[in-house]
Amino acid sequence: MNRTRTYSEFKKLLNTELEMFNFCLSTNTIFKSEFTKLRKMFKGLLRKEKLKKNECYIPNNPNYKEFIKIEKAFDTYINYNGHYIPFSQITDFNLHLFQFDYPNLQEQYDKLLSMKKSIRLGKRPKDLEKDYEAERLKKAAEEDKATCGICNQYWELVDIRDRKNIIHDHGFTIRPGFRSGVCFGARYECWEKSPESKKEYVRVILRPALKKVIKEEPTLATVQKVNDLIVERSNKFKAYYKLSYDERKKTERPEKPEYKLSGQQIGADLPLDKEIDLEFLTKVWYDWKIHLKTEITRFETVIKNWKLQPTPRERLGK
Repeated sequence: MNRTRTYSEFKKLLNTELEMFNFCLSTNTIFKSEFTKLRKMFKGLLRKEKLKKNECYIPNNPNYKEFIKIEKAFDTYINYNGHYIPFSQITDFNLHLFQFDYPNLQEQYDKLLSMKKSIRLGKRPKDLEKDYEAERLKKAAEEDKATCGICNQYWELVDIRDRKNIIHDHGFTIRPGFRSGVCFGARYECWEKSPESKKEYVRVILRPALKKVIKEEPTLATVQKVNDLIVERSNKFKAYYKLSYDERKKTERPEKPEYKLSGQQIGADLPLDKEIDLEFLTKVWYDWKIHLKTEITRFETVIKNWKLQPTPRERLGK
């Protein structure tokens, strides 16, 4: 049995869809499933007539067409869960009231169609959902978190010795007996209160790395050294794969060769079956040098535009 709805219930469902549509517009992001659903919705709401099979159809007789038009067939609105809601199931539906409440449907539909060229495949990521930032801010306020100046994520504010309200340690991995890889922004004031973590990151990490990389411009000697490494690792892999299955289980697998510059955590992969040339190494070096310069410029721009802000807890008055 088809469920009936009041016009008020219908408006609530439609407004939910339009909120999602406006969110897609404001963020300029729309995914294929969203586009398909919204397009069907707008087409159903805007359609003034539809074709119906003519029971009196006679082939090759122009007086008896195969299909006849039915006026004002508003019957394909789709709600958020994909269920069809014919207007005939809205108990107190009034066409004039509907047109008064939603006068811009055609304009909105045209805007939707204009987004067709920017459709993205897959499912909308969590961080692009409509209420993501509001929920994230609320949780940060409840847990007294603030923004790390380096990774830009919310982390707990703590007191360590004589330092008050600083970002807690984060970003590390647990190794046997110690922690590895603590984020540089840990134990600084949060970004809302100070740009110091970014200033220090430029001074301690980025600029020294760039200075070293400039001196690491590859030469023919570098090419020879890297190719020697490829030969060495290639021989190790050949020896490793000559071992029996049981022997390989007990033997540490050789590491693949890589070309690593100052400041890089992961270097450029190198082949095992051929030599590389100076052009290859120069491109890797140049790309990394430009990356470091771009990062320095980006950080310094953000630092220059920094303004004192309330923390999430202060913003929500906790």
